[in-house]
Amino acid sequence: MFTYTLFPAILLVFFGGLLSMWVTLYHKPDEVLERIAGRIGWFTLIVYAAWLTRLSFEQRQIPILTAGQISVFLGFLVWMDQLLVQRKISQRMLVVLPLITVVVLLLSGIAAGLRHTTAPLELHSAWSAVHIVMSMAGIAMLLGSGVFGAGSILLRRQLKSRNFGRLFSSLPSMDEMHKLRTFAIYLGWVLITVSFASAVVFMFVEKSGNPSFFSHLHEMFALWFVASLLALSERMHWFSDQKQARFAVATSAVIFLLIAGTVLQIFFGGQS
Repeated sequence: MFTYTLFPAILLVFFGGLLSMWVTLYHKPDEVLERIAGRIGWFTLIVYAAWLTRLSFEQRQIPILTAGQISVFLGFLVWMDQLLVQRKISQRMLVVLPLITVVVLLLSGIAAGLRHTTAPLELHSAWSAVHIVMSMAGIAMLLGSGVFGAGSILLRRQLKSRNFGRLFSSLPSMDEMHKLRTFAIYLGWVLITVSFASAVVFMFVEKSGNPSFFSHLHEMFALWFVASLLALSERMHWFSDQKQARFAVATSAVIFLLIAGTVLQIFFGGQS
């Protein structure tokens, strides 16, 4: 009961408190409070990791056995990516968007159900666990590129309107936003590429039959294609910086829909 009810409730309280702190910082900037919020963010990640570890030990598999578990696991990866990127470049008020995303994913996971009764047999495979972890880590980074793209759009609008107020001063610079977006896109693409390649290899190496989980390679290929298109457009400079930022936002939305559709198909759509 502790694993499926109290732990998620504690995390929601932590993330809700963090969100309140950052909203307060927007209205009343304070460097000391910002540093405290950063430390609480890391502590929350540790609590999150402890919960998922406990859940993994109880069911002898990482949290991928229900749609709800995948949702909360993705929330963990989004928050971990956020903190790792934060160590590279301070994101200031942009942290609010990942916070909201994590809260939504936690609530969605709780609503969808965390306790598993039956799950596709293929999800119990160690190979599928590796494949899913890499996919979700890549997805988390690509969703992050959408956040940084949205930040660039907001900052550009503030510059055009010559509105150098509170919002403008609370965002990273345009150059930092570009670096954050580029880093998230390239790392996300690498993770998705490795995951896609591993799915193909595992499908041919698997000895216990023809696992239906890896028969869904068309969804994985679609995800890899979209990620590759985004990475290539960034690398080849197909668009201006602002158009590239909009493209990152649009692509992250498409990726979210792809992963949502894949999860629904795995758990509720039957086998193809």
